[in-house]
Amino acid sequence: MLIASLLSALLMGLIGSTHCVGMCGGIISTLSTNFSGQSQGHSFSIQLFYNLGRISTYSFFGLMIGFFSSKLMELLPDPHAFSMKIAGVFFILLGLYISQLLNSFKYFEAAGQKLWVKIEPFGRHYLPAQTPFAALKLGLVWGWLPCGLVYSALALAMTQLNPLHSALTMFAFGLGTLPTLLLIGHFAQNVKNILQNKRVRIILGLILIVYGITQILGYSTFMMHAH
Repeated sequence: MLIASLLSALLMGLIGSTHCVGMCGGIISTLSTNFSGQSQGHSFSIQLFYNLGRISTYSFFGLMIGFFSSKLMELLPDPHAFSMKIAGVFFILLGLYISQLLNSFKYFEAAGQKLWVKIEPFGRHYLPAQTPFAALKLGLVWGWLPCGLVYSALALAMTQLNPLHSALTMFAFGLGTLPTLLLIGHFAQNVKNILQNKRVRIILGLILIVYGITQILGYSTFMMHAH
């Protein structure tokens, strides 16, 4: 179950990271353009440590939600079936969200925004991030940014039976978002133009929707064959 969840979380981050272009693309571009007189290696380390901070915050979220949800999951007669269906539903919602066919997480993000306005000022202390350590701290703060993509991953993490597994699920999700955000840092405008293209977003959204449907129906099909 853990391997399947980690792969699902990785896929969620990898495909869903098109949304990161709008949410984090601005700050990533800022981090990459602050070092015109410095080496590419220094710029890359700043971006890398920023993302490590962000992924660390996601992993912390997973650990915390795992503490509360793991005991509840153990009370269910078939936790695995439940987790697959919940994951499937959120993959479908995320697909609709990424393709911009439906703002599936409008209310979740609105609720998160109330907390974000109190946390976001702490991040300003580390801008512009001139050192990897400052970038790490900036990422730790920016990980709190209200985001439907993160909430989808948290729903998947919530279905795990162990807090550590929940944290690993969020870590895998964060790793899935990493390639896109690093590419934005080095090829900012080109990557943005591609990933914000409407057709690209619809195609990626449909992939997530189809995957979500297979998550929901796959277990039922397996059970039918088993019987």
